[in-house]
Amino acid sequence: MPGAAGELQLESFLDSWRKRGLFTHAFVATGQLAKPEPNVLATLLPDHRDVFDLASLTKALVTTPAVLKLVAEGQWLLDEPLATAPVVVGNPGWFAGVPSRLFEFTPRALLRHESGLPAWRNFYVQCQRDDGSFEKQPVFENLDGAAAAISGQPTNRYSDIGFLVLGVFLERTYRANLTDIFKIICGDFNYLSPASQHLGFAPDFNEETRRERCIPTGWCPVRQRDLVGEVYDENAWSLGGRCAHAGLFGSGRALVTFLRAMHFSAAGRRMLDLQAAELGDLKNESLLGWRQGNDPAARPFGGGAAMGHLGFTGTAFWVTSASAAEHPDHYAVVLTNRTCSGRVNPLIREFRREILDILWRAL
Repeated sequence: MPGAAGELQLESFLDSWRKRGLFTHAFVATGQLAKPEPNVLATLLPDHRDVFDLASLTKALVTTPAVLKLVAEGQWLLDEPLATAPVVVGNPGWFAGVPSRLFEFTPRALLRHESGLPAWRNFYVQCQRDDGSFEKQPVFENLDGAAAAISGQPTNRYSDIGFLVLGVFLERTYRANLTDIFKIICGDFNYLSPASQHLGFAPDFNEETRRERCIPTGWCPVRQRDLVGEVYDENAWSLGGRCAHAGLFGSGRALVTFLRAMHFSAAGRRMLDLQAAELGDLKNESLLGWRQGNDPAARPFGGGAAMGHLGFTGTAFWVTSASAAEHPDHYAVVLTNRTCSGRVNPLIREFRREILDILWRAL
């Protein structure tokens, strides 16, 4: 179904889901990473807003490459506790104040969600002042408490907390905040995004971009307002909007460009190859900060062997490995603002399954 006819069918498909109330905005595209233009691309952008809250895609696009860069440089050891990382041993003052328990985790366990840390904690409550406002707070005490809650043998559990731990060590190691760390990653991937596309953390956007291009993601009962240009995740918001588990925003075009830049760069290819080497472990859906698309909602694209990530707000990307038996080095990008229909909406799984089946058949 490639070409104009396929795109018209996709636009009709997206509109049918809009009428069902799942989302108001959407971007979908699929193609070959080596080619500049997608096989098919369809959008539902009724007011020309095109910048989505990418949610947990932040884990895959910012945090994971930042970690793997340090591993490649020998500053972190993938399978050894952070306490033994050469940069930690050589610069203990950089990590002053970080609770001792957090040094016990290995980067691999945190990336693969094998640390046993809790999935989530409402850290944002600790950031609330008496007058109801919020301010960014250090999360060390909360992370220490979450680590202390581990009992027995660590188990597989998808964990935002684990990525917050990674964020603490990343900022201390790079001596920079996540915005600047992401700029380093973009440089390694030779990613040059036109200003018109936008891919970055929302606090760094100017007011015009937030107002005119950021897509609404729904009502927040904590903030008591409709969210536009603010990260949906309450923890990420209360910690300043730049976190290792959420906070990245971007247009569909920017995300496609980023994936292609990853494919063509040495650093990006190395990371993709590391992800592919983790495929096949059916006991854990996690790769190294990415996920394998083996659940029913993702399996239509790549037959369960695609690599990528989901975002809570209704976003996702998947790529096939260079050695895939069918359609190697291809991608699918699916972005929506499904949280505008409520925090929990089971219809997103049906939508994802159907749209990924359509995109796979379009290759």
